Amino acid sequence: MQISGEDLEREQKWAADKKYYAARSAWRRRHQVIEGKGYTWGQWFEKMFDEKLTDYAKRKAAEKLDDT
Repeated sequence: MQISGEDLEREQKWAADKKYYAARSAWRRRHQVIEGKGYTWGQWFEKMFDEKLTDYAKRKAAEKLDDT
């Protein structure tokens, strides 16, 4: 089953929103080790989204500057 049109756009928006809110949540705790996991929240973000949290934050900050 393929997703197309409006469904694809909605799925892409949800994925982008998930990443954004995960980054917001992890940012303050990025250096804290997750209890029972042995890695930090920053490392968790990278494992989850295949992008370093700091790189994502820089990219989003640049996008925000470009929008103004």
